Amino acid sequence: MSTVFRDRERLLPNFPIEQYWTSLPHREKQLTLLSNFYRDILDKGGDTYLRVCQVIGPAGTGKTCTARLFGDKLSKEARKKGIGLDHVYLNLKLEGGRKVVLYRSLLGKIDPSLVSASLSAEELLRGLVTYLQEKKKRVLLTLDELDYYVKHFREEAVVYDLTRLNEITPKPCGVVGVTFLARDRQFHDILEKAELSTLGRTYIDFEPYTSGDVLDILERRAKEALLAGSYSQEILGFIADVTAQPPICGDMRYALDLLLYSGNLADSEASSIITPEHVRTVRGETHHGITTEDIVSLPEEERLVLMAVVRALRRRKQPYTSLREIRRMVAVVAEESRHKPIEDVEECVQDLSDRGIVDVKSLTQIGISGVPVEGLDGFLGNLAKRIERNGMTNDAQVKDAQTGS
Repeated sequence: MSTVFRDRERLLPNFPIEQYWTSLPHREKQLTLLSNFYRDILDKGGDTYLRVCQVIGPAGTGKTCTARLFGDKLSKEARKKGIGLDHVYLNLKLEGGRKVVLYRSLLGKIDPSLVSASLSAEELLRGLVTYLQEKKKRVLLTLDELDYYVKHFREEAVVYDLTRLNEITPKPCGVVGVTFLARDRQFHDILEKAELSTLGRTYIDFEPYTSGDVLDILERRAKEALLAGSYSQEILGFIADVTAQPPICGDMRYALDLLLYSGNLADSEASSIITPEHVRTVRGETHHGITTEDIVSLPEEERLVLMAVVRALRRRKQPYTSLREIRRMVAVVAEESRHKPIEDVEECVQDLSDRGIVDVKSLTQIGISGVPVEGLDGFLGNLAKRIERNGMTNDAQVKDAQTGS
């Protein structure tokens, strides 16, 4: 069977491209700012006190790739200087929870022997500092999706804990820095004053990509993911223009999805090239607020609930459905998937709303906003296929892809 793809995975939004590229187009400025902020760590042999940085920018602006690329580069440079510095990345949407669970996950990435179910959150952090000092190791932490985490686990005070590690001991604690990633600064309004104070005011802003920026990135991705001759410069330019315009506003995840699914459509039609009509068709059947990355990052129960929302909306053929109908459909979907009954449906729906995937106006008005009524059925049918194809994957594989492990 013919295909337009050389390596389909290279177009997945959560593909760890920073492991293959030594630079990121149009993010040189942000990489330089990160380097300037953390550079003296190497000059001082890693014996520096913790500093905190905030990386702020909308979805799809390259925050995660940039932070991971920088962290990995810093770790490699440190090793060349004989400094044992590791970069540890955590996605708080995927690996978050109560702070004792979060800290276990953190310590497990540094050294699994540090993890103990009998230790409290505070004991885990103290154990981490002791371990780093005794082993003469250093760690740079990158915590992604902080705004989402703070909204859901406000009382956990993780920001307070991780920004005050210097106070555990008079010597450098071993954690040389914490880089927090968030989509905007609105989460500051949720934090306690003490947390906000220790968080500091060091920001590195990521502006949305322009059409030219998107095109440059697509050219590199397409060259690695697609066969020569299967696409044209005009196709990539078309996708870049669509991505740069409102309401998408430069979300690179959408651009990658649009190219990926246009390629999938070309394959399904046995076409050796991606045409403008393929792009137009996929554009009409997708929604900028729901990307492949959004789907694969969902916990299994929430993927099932999203499928139930889709089915309920298709059944009603209306832009909204009710929580009661979603509950009924969840029971059907769970049974078909041989999943145990899902009790906290309302909590799952609320989380889908917080993620920007569904729109909750009331208990009787739950839908997917931004989709024209006349195109709703086609969109929902396509979304159902995407959930089945991309969402029902092994959670561990998804986590590996997003952490680059």
